[in-house]
Amino acid sequence: MALPATAAPTIDIRAQTTVALDRIRLRGDGIAEVTGQLVDKLTGDGLGAQNISIKIGDDFVTATTGPDGRFRAQLTVPPGPQSVELKFPGGNLLEPSQQTIVTDPSKAQVVLTVAVEDAIGGANIIVSATADDVAAGLPVELAVGNRVEIELGATPNGDLKPVQTITTGQPFLLARKAAGGAGPKRLRVVFAGDETRQRAQVEASFELTTATHTTMEVSTLQLPFEDDLIVTGKVIDEEERAVQRAAVTLVSGDRRLAQGATADDGSYKFKVEGEIIGQGQYAVQVQSDPGLSFIKPSRSPPAIIKVSTPQPVPVSYTIAAFIATVFAAGGFFTARAKPWRRFRRAAPAAEVPSNESEVDVALGGLVANKPSVMSTLRRPNDDGFSGVVRDTIRSRPVPEAVVSLTLGDTEREVRTDEDGSFVLEKLVPGEWRAAVAAPGHVTEKFGVSIPHRGELRGVRIDLVPVRERVFQLYRRAAEPLLPEPRLWGVWSPRQIVDHVRSKRPSPAFADLTDFVEEVYFSPRLAPETLLATANERVEQAIRERTRGAP
Repeated sequence: MALPATAAPTIDIRAQTTVALDRIRLRGDGIAEVTGQLVDKLTGDGLGAQNISIKIGDDFVTATTGPDGRFRAQLTVPPGPQSVELKFPGGNLLEPSQQTIVTDPSKAQVVLTVAVEDAIGGANIIVSATADDVAAGLPVELAVGNRVEIELGATPNGDLKPVQTITTGQPFLLARKAAGGAGPKRLRVVFAGDETRQRAQVEASFELTTATHTTMEVSTLQLPFEDDLIVTGKVIDEEERAVQRAAVTLVSGDRRLAQGATADDGSYKFKVEGEIIGQGQYAVQVQSDPGLSFIKPSRSPPAIIKVSTPQPVPVSYTIAAFIATVFAAGGFFTARAKPWRRFRRAAPAAEVPSNESEVDVALGGLVANKPSVMSTLRRPNDDGFSGVVRDTIRSRPVPEAVVSLTLGDTEREVRTDEDGSFVLEKLVPGEWRAAVAAPGHVTEKFGVSIPHRGELRGVRIDLVPVRERVFQLYRRAAEPLLPEPRLWGVWSPRQIVDHVRSKRPSPAFADLTDFVEEVYFSPRLAPETLLATANERVEQAIRERTRGAP
């Protein structure tokens, strides 16, 4: 007997919303004006033509949002502190939301604004305050913490640490040391309120920048043509902390001699043959680029290296080297066939290691081409940059991606074709800063040295989708809730999200899971700005799980 076919269930992902009170002001005769806004929690865009219910005491009204999501209403309020309740019932594709706060409409409404300016040793914080639209000097408390994880080796501090109480309208120098070092920061300003003015709070995000210092030591200033030049040094910031994984390049004028990255202690080491440098006298120095917007690049002082003339090689050495090369090539091609495999018994499936400790993580970045053998023997002479941009998860080309190069005040930009390809020609010599961006993907930044020997022709630039990077961040919080850690690489994202939700997680964890579900499964492209929000939510969920949900 044939069974009736059943269609797969349809799952609608509804957008998360946030309804927020802007202000409540007493207009006289017991009438208060209430203003606020309804926004998409994911994008921050206002949601128009939606109904918001407002309740103060026993009075209740309904307001309709405008195109920007803002609403306004008037209600009758009794004297004294009142509970203001805002509710959005939701819609077909919108989740409901609500907010309840206690405030006193008879007190002046206080609005705080924050401006942050770069300064030597830190940043100038300027807080302005108005009470019922009149400028006021109020005592406010500043608290600061790391907005996202930084890459200077410091442990991220998700909690905001009180710094100082200042008076609004007066600049305050926030030192890097007091803020926990350079990097993306989150600042909270709080006015506690008084007898005539309401409590107010505002948060702002900014970056504390730091300069770097690159040192360089060379093994010798008189280099034989047949020997190697050893170059070592370190890259540190203004607090003398090591700058890890900074890109370092050994250059001589416009020529790039070697490239690498700093170790965990900020150190680097290059080994360059005298033949590559060339006979004569050259000035060499090391350029460092941490690749982070809040850590500035730097150059080491130059050193003058004199490379002597090459010495003749005896003919017998050349013949011996040729014979050795023939035997080595024969052994290489024989080894490639791996003849020993035919004698090896295949291991049972149960005995094959499962590699439970590692799960593939999507990585983006530049994959350079391998120049031909002849190209490596010539000096760099190619002034072009070309290749293809692809989605590293789906291995598909990314059309309309923006490939931009910057060298000082010079900028070059091109968009990829339908097949993801791009070409930039006639680039002036120098160390260009490249950025590749596409909607819904994480922007990749790297250095491009012009001229080159062909390694920047036919490159591949991998972009990671934002939704995948968000799910990678989610792993830190969600993996401990799985029956076994190895299941992260076995279960589908839908199975993982459903399993976490079935464990009745803490409020912050549940909110994080809703956020990840909407970002990952929604058909909308997730903007890159969501990564900072995702990281903060993950940190909050982990902290809440560690100390126990209230």
